[in-house]
Amino acid sequence: MVGQYRSDTRWDEQVDEEYQAIHEGILLSLRRARGTSLSKRKHVDTKKPAAKWISDARIRSDVGKALSVVLRTIGCSYALGRSSGCTMCSYLLDGSDQPVSPDDVIAQFESARVSLKGLDGPLSVKIYTSGSFLDTTEVPMDARMDILRTLGSDPRVREVVLESRPSFVTEESMKQAREALGDRHVEIGMGLESISDTVRRMCINKGFTLKEFSDAVKVAMSHNIGTRAYVLLKPPFLTERDSLLDSARTIQEAARMGVTTVSVNPVDVQRHTLVEDLWSAGAYRPPWLWTLVEILGRCRHNVNKDIPIVCDPVAAGKARGVHNCGVCDAAFVEAIRAFSLDQDPRHLENLSCSCKSIWEHVLEHEDLSTHVHLETPSR
Repeated sequence: MVGQYRSDTRWDEQVDEEYQAIHEGILLSLRRARGTSLSKRKHVDTKKPAAKWISDARIRSDVGKALSVVLRTIGCSYALGRSSGCTMCSYLLDGSDQPVSPDDVIAQFESARVSLKGLDGPLSVKIYTSGSFLDTTEVPMDARMDILRTLGSDPRVREVVLESRPSFVTEESMKQAREALGDRHVEIGMGLESISDTVRRMCINKGFTLKEFSDAVKVAMSHNIGTRAYVLLKPPFLTERDSLLDSARTIQEAARMGVTTVSVNPVDVQRHTLVEDLWSAGAYRPPWLWTLVEILGRCRHNVNKDIPIVCDPVAAGKARGVHNCGVCDAAFVEAIRAFSLDQDPRHLENLSCSCKSIWEHVLEHEDLSTHVHLETPSR
């Protein structure tokens, strides 16, 4: 375990020195996981997206429909590079085992856009890849601009969310997006995950610093483009209490930094990842729904009401996803989704179950035992 969460720079420096060998071991595990993911890729139709779906969504002050589309590309350049990607991510599995042309990418988007036929506005369109929409090695420039111009010409589309790593949020890419999308609300979704550089590096292997994220927020803001900060709930090596404190603080600091939306993403155990290895060995449990509800309720009261805090948990109520005891999970998930639509924390206030006492025991004793283990001098 990384140990009881602390935010001071000195602790970050100590961890950086003391756990370098652990980080090297993490990188070795990630490289093995990457090799497995690449070997498991299937031969697919490069003109069809990896996934697409329509859902209810909060679109600024209104509620409408959102089209989410996952474009199939060659894969995240960060995961394919020396760093081998993030500890919880298996999105390389969604990648293509063959080159994807600009025409292929456009065809994928058009295949997904058919789902909007007959829908009234307001609409939100969220475009994902296994890495970064703004990375031209994944989405060629011609394809990117064709997609953005198509969205910019649809009067029903009020919001567009594009996912990217901070390094691709540049003056040029933001200028192009703004010109193509006109007066629509545009957000760049970036995986901040944690406000702590140590947690982001040691637990997630994210590959960028808080300063790089903050700089990207400022660049986007200068073009009247918002940012959606993804906050990861319970990365590996954090206790339940540490992850609660880390995520709550991350949401509050991201809001102060100027992001326009916060999306809380509880870890789900994806195939062929370091997290799955830990979970299979009994060394990791996905977060409790109690923890998620606590964070959402606490931060809704502490964060500017103009900044939506949303959550659509993957695999909620299942062993691989955020869950409680199984009896109360459905009620919790329904409350979380209702809260995400209207931002009313009252949805979260009347939840109850006998498993709350177990969760409270975990918060107190898991953290204490880990803290003692790390802080007791060796004999």
